[in-house]
Amino acid sequence: MNMQIRVVDASHGWRWIAEGILIFRKNPPQWILLIAILFIGSRVLFAIPLIGVIAVLIAPNFLAGLSHGAQALAQGKPLRIGYLASGFLKNAAQLITIGGVSLVGQFLTLMAIMLVGGEALSGISKTMATGAATPETIEAMRTAAPRMMMALIIGLGISVPLMMAVWFAPLLVFFDDVKPLPALLLSLWACLKNVLPLLIYCLAVLVPMVVMTPLSIAVRQPDLGLWLLAPILVPSIYASYKDLFGTTPAPN
Repeated sequence: MNMQIRVVDASHGWRWIAEGILIFRKNPPQWILLIAILFIGSRVLFAIPLIGVIAVLIAPNFLAGLSHGAQALAQGKPLRIGYLASGFLKNAAQLITIGGVSLVGQFLTLMAIMLVGGEALSGISKTMATGAATPETIEAMRTAAPRMMMALIIGLGISVPLMMAVWFAPLLVFFDDVKPLPALLLSLWACLKNVLPLLIYCLAVLVPMVVMTPLSIAVRQPDLGLWLLAPILVPSIYASYKDLFGTTPAPN
């Protein structure tokens, strides 16, 4: 399939957020219910050793289903709980493949960070565990800082392109029947061609997540901010997909 990618100006990054809010406002209780079901389900999976990887594998299926629900609301249809299953009723295996790529990418990112900065990270952890700062601990942290910075750069060098590749891929697979590899490449290329609006979008999302960091730490759920924003983020991702790739009919 010859997909056309639109190039839009930076202001569209905020427009995607605004459209996500509008779609959310069409049925806030149902959006909150759907996200709450996924949040509880993910906590159960992550609580079981080795089973948590399933949550990563099937995340694209749920994103596709929720995006299907966002499309339904945008078309004046009701948002039903059944949309959670949409991603398992169409192109399910291809969507799980996207989840597998994401899982492998995250593993490689972690391995690269640990290989480059693992020793430095361990040293900093031991230094911080000693309590009050001393000339020796300050020197140890100063010595470890370059390796930690290199590890961070390498981690970003892997994780950012990976995030771009999987950003639109589930929606391309679900709505447009694009195969996993072309979908990943199309998503990456769309993000690269629209860096400025994506930067605005990410900044608009990052600010409230930073504000909610103390709450996330207090309840020991580091990704809580992301989940709290999900009822707006999911329809905003659909809005950005629709903007960059054009409208599509609802899947059967």
